Amino acid sequence: MSILPVPSVEHNESYEQIRKSIAVAQENGDSKAVVSLYKKLGQAYMDAGDAPQALTEFNEAIKLVFNGDEKEAFAQLLGLRGLALKSIGNYSLALQAFRKSHVLALEIKHPALACDSLIHAATLHSEMGKVDEAVETLTDALKVAAENKDKVRKMRVYGLLGDIFFRQPDSQKATENYMLACDVAQDLMNRAAECSFITKLGNVLLMEGKLEAANDKYERALKLASALGDRNAEINILGGLFRSNALSGDVKLAQVYGEQTIQLAGEIEHVEAELANIHALATFLIEQRQFEPALLLLERGLQVVREQTDLGTQMELLDLQGKVFSLQEKYTEALESWNMALTLASNLQDEELMARLFGRMAAIFAETGDFEKSVECAEKALELALLNEDSKLAAEQQILLAFNFRDSGQKEKAIQSCLAANNDYQSISDQEMVAQAKILLAELETY
Repeated sequence: MSILPVPSVEHNESYEQIRKSIAVAQENGDSKAVVSLYKKLGQAYMDAGDAPQALTEFNEAIKLVFNGDEKEAFAQLLGLRGLALKSIGNYSLALQAFRKSHVLALEIKHPALACDSLIHAATLHSEMGKVDEAVETLTDALKVAAENKDKVRKMRVYGLLGDIFFRQPDSQKATENYMLACDVAQDLMNRAAECSFITKLGNVLLMEGKLEAANDKYERALKLASALGDRNAEINILGGLFRSNALSGDVKLAQVYGEQTIQLAGEIEHVEAELANIHALATFLIEQRQFEPALLLLERGLQVVREQTDLGTQMELLDLQGKVFSLQEKYTEALESWNMALTLASNLQDEELMARLFGRMAAIFAETGDFEKSVECAEKALELALLNEDSKLAAEQQILLAFNFRDSGQKEKAIQSCLAANNDYQSISDQEMVAQAKILLAELETY
């Protein structure tokens, strides 16, 4: 789609081989070849994710064309420089590079390059949260594409506009642009793009709560993705079908689509998608009180994350596993899961999760009558909650401490904790819990 391609270097061609070719071209005085090879080397580093080194190579090429007649090459290299700068987070200089590329493209009457530079600048504006600038720049790009009957770029611009409006969210404008993009994709007989835009139309309908219509779009997109053999697209679409059926309350279909998504992600070793959908389906099953299937899913997820040494996700899944055991009143197993999660949270210095875990463990100990351990955990949770300015969690721990102190015969401490809980609940305007705290306080004061 772009005049600024980033092709892969052949696996048998190393960076050193390209550098040797550059040296030979320099010896022969072939400046065009030198520029082309520096560009190729920079693109190779971009492919490898080394944007700083790619920037170095693009800059070397730019030095050679800066004062020359190769304005098209200069414009392309400026665009590539912009992409490298964007990758390393220097948005200001990246935007300058795209603008300079656009000016040169206009000067040499190169509409495709002019359009691409606008598209890149718009994408940058969008990532910076400058929505109005992004839309305005894409509108300019659309004019260039339309004037030159460039359907490929028209489709791309419509799609990007749809994405921006979807994130706003502005469902009407998102739908309009995705439909226009889909129409162009059909004209171009680009089935992969058509599939993508139909899926996105389904996402808009899902956001609007039009679940039956969303399902229709997803089913249509799924047929296209299956025909294309596009497994990644199938995963996204099946995920949409899972969400729509979950929202509509069709537990059986939601589970079917969720399991299909997980299975397919596992087959193609798309670990991120597999884990995300395991978490989503397990959470849904827990809400439906289908604890055993949820636990089987979580165990599968934990096996995957242990193989990947993904400590953050492992911690989240252990936390969820603990919740399931707690709901089943399997308190020993719950505490075991939460203790493992707590160890990981401590290693990762995730104080927010540590606070929540201590709070959950405190509630379990209180439930089983171990008030000493409950107080110990609640006080640790409270300390971390105050440190992170989490008034809701702090209030929960204060009220739990009040009950613990009451049940263990420590009236004064119970009153102090109850008063603190009352203040915290008032600070977050939780009137229901304020009322409960006052009831407990009245009870304590009558003793």
